Amino acid sequence: MEPEKLIVSNSVLLGEAVLMLENGKDVVIPTKGNSMLPFIRGERDTVTLRKMDAYEVGDIVLARMGGKYVLHRIWSLEGQKVTLMGDGNLRGKEACGLGDLRGTVISINKPSGKTVDPFSDSHRRQAAAWRKLMPFRRIILGVYRRLI
Repeated sequence: MEPEKLIVSNSVLLGEAVLMLENGKDVVIPTKGNSMLPFIRGERDTVTLRKMDAYEVGDIVLARMGGKYVLHRIWSLEGQKVTLMGDGNLRGKEACGLGDLRGTVISINKPSGKTVDPFSDSHRRQAAAWRKLMPFRRIILGVYRRLI
């Protein structure tokens, strides 16, 4: 017998996830969309989130912005101001405050069972290289989407 599938809105799911994070629990959530390609594949990968006290450029965070949640990478930190951008985005950064950050991705979980540590030197180097490739992202992502 196949388990019953329950579909809930992102705001409900992520609202509950945030409550758990605030209570000191790690939370695994499914991902949606292509805004974090090529590192996170929406509809396939899940991520494990944890409430953190400190943030760095390059961290992947869940932020509440204007009534919705986004899972993007920290592009810059200036005092209390945080600029976010999805790895799969060609332009369009979002600005929020440190208080809007709800959780940090501590693992990217692949369907194969592989887990990626976003704090590893390897991942940080890849993400930094990807950031430098900004002018070429359209081409690279176009090829990548055709291959996956």
